[in-house]
Amino acid sequence: MNKNNNLLYTLGFKPFSVVFITSSSYFISPATLASNVAVNHSQLEQYVSFQDEEVLLKPVGEGVFLSLDLNEHWSASLDYQTWQDKQQAISPVSIDLSLTSLGGSISYVQDNWYASTSLGFSEDEVSYRANQNSSDSSQETTQVTALSSLVGYNWLNGNWIFDLSMGAQYADWSVKNIMFNAQLAQDDKEPPANISISKEDSSSINAGISAARYWELTQNQGVLAGVMLSWSYQFSGEAKQTTKNPPPPTRTVRSQPTRGHDISNTTSRATSGDDNYGQITTFVSYDINNNWSVAIDTSIEIASNNNNQSWAVGVNYSF
Repeated sequence: MNKNNNLLYTLGFKPFSVVFITSSSYFISPATLASNVAVNHSQLEQYVSFQDEEVLLKPVGEGVFLSLDLNEHWSASLDYQTWQDKQQAISPVSIDLSLTSLGGSISYVQDNWYASTSLGFSEDEVSYRANQNSSDSSQETTQVTALSSLVGYNWLNGNWIFDLSMGAQYADWSVKNIMFNAQLAQDDKEPPANISISKEDSSSINAGISAARYWELTQNQGVLAGVMLSWSYQFSGEAKQTTKNPPPPTRTVRSQPTRGHDISNTTSRATSGDDNYGQITTFVSYDINNNWSVAIDTSIEIASNNNNQSWAVGVNYSF
């Protein structure tokens, strides 16, 4: 088991979601430096409230992830992700959803211990239109900037890999509502759009535990499969507002450790807006050779309002 095994992880949340392909090293040989670039295709679930109706949207999209080992202890990563979907609500109203996420992190690894700090920006834009020919529409845009930190420990037991982690996050976000009514502006000589902006911040803590097993097929090929349980608790922030526009997840894109055996990903997946909830993620990764691997994962919430689900598939190249 003297090679890199790459995992794909899905980090989802409502209304902001992040999907990463992260990379982890599992080896017994001396530490080596390696970097990764990965692309993925993923789908999330997000409920949008419209009048008395809850509309389920399932945005899909693509993303790219880059991780660079700076030396045997330090690494840095960048990621970019987008999703889109369109659904029909109460006829003839249509709902368009667009999600974007951009972030980066820096990580430190010492033996089996690791720590990570990350900064991320997310935007969730929901647009409502009565019909294609109508000039009346509305748009809600939620923007979030989040600072996260994580500390964890991982270890090997035969072909099994285990990981424990704890983290915290501070999120600052704003919600902009725009109402467009061209006819009203023409009749009353008012601006064609009414704009309102609200701001909020929140803080949360999270924890995660994961386990995975590696099967070596040949010297250059192998399969890694595992499961992770994470839990998040929001201890500050206005509950009423964060239920509708919840803060983003902890952005802890993991380093590719040159020592130790890192298998967990972020420990926060705030897909529901509940202030106390969990999530279960299962993942499988296949190493094609020393450089290429493919992976798939799926996640489901527990103890949340909607128990949203998500999945992702991706390809990773190590160099």
